[in-house]
Amino acid sequence: MNPANQNQKGFTLIELLAVIAIMGSIAALVISMISAAAATTRRDMVDAQKYRLLAAIDNYQSKLNFYPPDNGNLATTNAAYYDSTAAINPLLYELTGAIPTNAGTAYQVICGNGGTITVDAYSNIFNRSGIANSDPSEPQNFLNPLPTPQYYTNYIVAPTIYGLVTPIALTNGQPNPWHYDSSTPNRHNANSYDLWAEYSVGSKNGRLTIFTNGNW
Repeated sequence: MNPANQNQKGFTLIELLAVIAIMGSIAALVISMISAAAATTRRDMVDAQKYRLLAAIDNYQSKLNFYPPDNGNLATTNAAYYDSTAAINPLLYELTGAIPTNAGTAYQVICGNGGTITVDAYSNIFNRSGIANSDPSEPQNFLNPLPTPQYYTNYIVAPTIYGLVTPIALTNGQPNPWHYDSSTPNRHNANSYDLWAEYSVGSKNGRLTIFTNGNW
């Protein structure tokens, strides 16, 4: 036997367990930091869009002297059009403006590549008779630049109906809508409006952590 080998010692079981515990603690800390950073990034993305929408809504009120109307009680909306997975609202149409066409039977909308939407479809989906921000001579667009496709999408049977969505999709990949309320008595901001979005910022104990980002 080589005498030099007699002085070599391996790790004891306790030492190995201690090293494993330290490595596990470091890994848990790194994962926690990454998760926190990802949650902050998601929150910042929604915040940036929220502040843009808040400015647009306030400019709308300043110009037209009333806040954009919402669609009231969605429960009465025509179920043939309404997709319950996405509580859309007409805020996109109010902020981008519309022009009545075809003797008042349709609207030409600025969003959606200048497409048209029938009055009946609008009424059935939003439970409202029309778009308040519709002026043939001067449709007011409060969202400049115009929304890109990631801001809105088709939720419904009618292919020309769009809604504002957040940059963070729902967990099932579905578009995540902005919620807007300017009419119900029990909203957070009784003298103005509520604007909010809900999205996942991670999970804990196997359950999703949902964050609500609103203007209150």
